[in-house]
Amino acid sequence: MKKIIVLFFTIFSFFILSGCSSFGNSVHEELQSTNWNVVSTKGDAYSADFGESTVTFDLAGFPFGYSYSLNEEESKIVFQSSEEDVNIEYNIEKENDEFVLTATTEESREENGNLTLTPIEQQ
Repeated sequence: MKKIIVLFFTIFSFFILSGCSSFGNSVHEELQSTNWNVVSTKGDAYSADFGESTVTFDLAGFPFGYSYSLNEEESKIVFQSSEEDVNIEYNIEKENDEFVLTATTEESREENGNLTLTPIEQQ
């Protein structure tokens, strides 16, 4: 009986601890917490800095920005340009310490490619 109780407690503790890891920062908080290197499948590389509702990209010293929003599940991110009145939508998925953004439309894929965001190491 003692072994069953210990086994039950061990399994219960495992589920509790594994569940705690899902209560970390939201995608929105993680995007804002660091600056990012962005690499596109189109061959472009630049940096990104996320704010509360805007993101600034810097490509070879030329900054450009978008508004952005995440859906409720934080599985899709939409960039909105005020100048072009165009929305660019990506599926967003965390892989280790990176975020992988997969274009949801053929136009976005052709124009911008899929994106990988890697945190810039702070020194």
